[in-house]
Amino acid sequence: MGKVMGVKEKTGFPTYDAFFVPKDTTFEAEMQKRDPRIIRFFVDIQNKTKLDTNLQASGVFPSLNTFEARAMRVVVSSLNEETNRELIKKLGVAGESIVLAELIYNSVITLFVGEKIMIEVPTFYFPAGAGVSPGSFLVTNHGEPDPMATFRFAEPVMIDPQQNFRVEMQFPLGVPGNLAKVNGPLRIWVILDGYLTRDAQ
Repeated sequence: MGKVMGVKEKTGFPTYDAFFVPKDTTFEAEMQKRDPRIIRFFVDIQNKTKLDTNLQASGVFPSLNTFEARAMRVVVSSLNEETNRELIKKLGVAGESIVLAELIYNSVITLFVGEKIMIEVPTFYFPAGAGVSPGSFLVTNHGEPDPMATFRFAEPVMIDPQQNFRVEMQFPLGVPGNLAKVNGPLRIWVILDGYLTRDAQ
């Protein structure tokens, strides 16, 4: 179906990108491949699956689309029990909570649009608003598992057509010890919730 010239549509479109630690790698080793203190999101989509990202091009929205970011969140997958047996044994029942706390209290999130900083605060400001509700087994979440329980921008952050954007997670004091030793598979997603304006079809 072709484009309808001069007609735009606005749709809710959460945009996400993930940092992935494969099964036979540690968190620290995966960071060393790129930058030992910074994880960059939305800048590299090569060899990523739809579970990792829904961007079609690195750091920009396609064509003449604009994006109005209303909220941002950070979602962390749970520790894999099989590959983290030793770490879980060492840290005990609270192991997953300790690792998650090391991540959110020792890192800073920065949203860049163009080269302008739109927000820069510690990661604990961005609860996940996602996850499995606790039941008969222990589940650790970064915040309440409710999409409304997320950080919302006071004013929408506009990303214009073909404008570069990225999110950086920095560890100013380095990656904490227990987090550094976590074995994959592990994913950290950054999600921008908002509205995409595009040509109608």
